[in-house]
Amino acid sequence: MMSVYRLILVFLFVNCAQAADIDLGPRNWIWGDGDELGAGNRMNESTVMAALGTVKNGEIIELSHMVSEDAPQFPGFQPPYVISMYKTSDRSERWIKEHLGAVNGLGFNIERIEMTVHVSTHIDSLGHVSIEGLLYGGVPDEMGIADKGLVHGGIEKAPPFIAKAVMLDIAGFRGVDYMKPGEVVTVADLEGALSREGVEIPEAGIVMINTGWGQFFDKTPAEYTKHMPGIGIESSKWLAAKQVVAIGSDTMAVEVVPWEQKEIVLPVHQHLITNEGIYMIENLKLDELAAKRIYAISVIILPTKYRGASGSPVRIIGLR
Repeated sequence: MMSVYRLILVFLFVNCAQAADIDLGPRNWIWGDGDELGAGNRMNESTVMAALGTVKNGEIIELSHMVSEDAPQFPGFQPPYVISMYKTSDRSERWIKEHLGAVNGLGFNIERIEMTVHVSTHIDSLGHVSIEGLLYGGVPDEMGIADKGLVHGGIEKAPPFIAKAVMLDIAGFRGVDYMKPGEVVTVADLEGALSREGVEIPEAGIVMINTGWGQFFDKTPAEYTKHMPGIGIESSKWLAAKQVVAIGSDTMAVEVVPWEQKEIVLPVHQHLITNEGIYMIENLKLDELAAKRIYAISVIILPTKYRGASGSPVRIIGLR
């Protein structure tokens, strides 16, 4: 039987022949062909000021995991995060003394890092996913992808995110510690959580979905990536209709794995990113928000501007 890792590999590097068998929604390229900002166009000075205006006491809540060699990964598919020292202070001190004549004992520690940008808490760029050879904005793969990265929709084109957000605690709504692998977050779950929490999805907002699965990020990373709960295609469409900027979850994929139809691989990525231009945030750390029952908060997300990259690890903070 083909493993989940192999299926994902096929999805990302081969056009999904079965994509036509599921309704991925219309190509909602409302900002014009060739646009690279997507739902980021919904943010402006007034939405930023509205987000900052909700901050009352300056409390900061960490919403991202640490980037490390222990972070979950898809073995055989994603390169691991590897860090090693390139220069240590003792060695660089000798070099600086010899070549620069320094007499003040100056030394530097400098490391070398190799990783995928889809490590730990990260955000996907709009060039991350294609449908039948087309990237978001209608750019063909052959025009949007080069040997050294994305020419169209790279993460350097993503905006800084300063926005209102809601945390929909689906595990809490269901009365469970965590949802099980393969369980779909339905539209009824989303509506029920909103009603239970007494919040609304804000204009140009960010939706963060807590399934409880995030507790396995550190506990059992291999199990964490093997399968997971998440939204399905109908929930994806429902959220997109709210004109959000980004959707994230405390899982590796945001969407349910195994997916709803075994031959339709990761359709939510295709719908949200390619057809809607909505950013996806994976591996959010939502345990503190859930424990404190904080359902509305403003967030700051600053993707690093890696030229041509299909995503970026991000430090995400909530502000109250």
